[in-house]
Amino acid sequence: MRTPLIDAVVATQDSRDLVVECIARLRSPLLERVIVVDNGSMDGTADAVRRHRSDVEIVRLERPVGLSAAYNRGAQAGSAELILFLNDDVFATDEAAARLTSALDSHPEAVAAAGRLVDPADGRTQEQYLPQSFPSAVTLAAALFGRTRRPVEFDDHEIARVDQPPGACLLVRRRVFEEVGGWDERYEFWFEDVDLARRLHVVGEILFVPDAAFPHVGGASARRLSHAEVVTRHYHGALLYAQRHLGVSGRAITAPAYAFASAARSVTALDVAARRAYSRVFRDAIRVVLGRAVGSG
Repeated sequence: MRTPLIDAVVATQDSRDLVVECIARLRSPLLERVIVVDNGSMDGTADAVRRHRSDVEIVRLERPVGLSAAYNRGAQAGSAELILFLNDDVFATDEAAARLTSALDSHPEAVAAAGRLVDPADGRTQEQYLPQSFPSAVTLAAALFGRTRRPVEFDDHEIARVDQPPGACLLVRRRVFEEVGGWDERYEFWFEDVDLARRLHVVGEILFVPDAAFPHVGGASARRLSHAEVVTRHYHGALLYAQRHLGVSGRAITAPAYAFASAARSVTALDVAARRAYSRVFRDAIRVVLGRAVGSG
């Protein structure tokens, strides 16, 4: 049996039952510790986790922060060679964790590995969470009008080198994670995983391991958000990503597209909160056009 070398970090907010089931599955002998970041929950999450597993380390945040910040707090609480970042609606198995670890062992040039997300009920692949190429300015703009990126084709049983893996179950070498600066805390929810993958790619390869199947409920966090919150976080993340990774020409396409879309939708939105969210996105898009930081004064 190998020496434990993985810190599993699970970020959760007001998802008591899901996170309890998540940690119930985390029993791999490869795990050095399981760290649950209770992101300002109001539903008794921390107490429920303690009742079900006294060996789990809990990082309790009194006020909610973005997913990136929560993951960083969890990573800071550990010291293992590898960090397995999990959404609270992912149910990891011993076999899946072992396959990800084995993939990194057999590919020393790789810096991270992700598994295949499957439906908990029937084990079918969740195609919407398959790896994708990095978004370009054109694909970001097209997404505003319903054109989604296509997943990358891959063999069902062969490890593949990919751009953007599913971020819900990502195993990363701690040394590299710290070298690239961890999760960018300017992202609240959406595009934080794409941003991290872009920065990890500068250092080494990212692997997709189809044989590492992780049951995944899917959409549990997003369903708790209002339409206004979805708009703010999704659009804000896209603009941050464009500003950081797409260069002057990419920003020249992305920012005006987001400005136009948000202005149009702020007029037609029936919800006052949604109209305000679109207005904030419009202001951020104009900042990007002018070469200023997203969200700056």
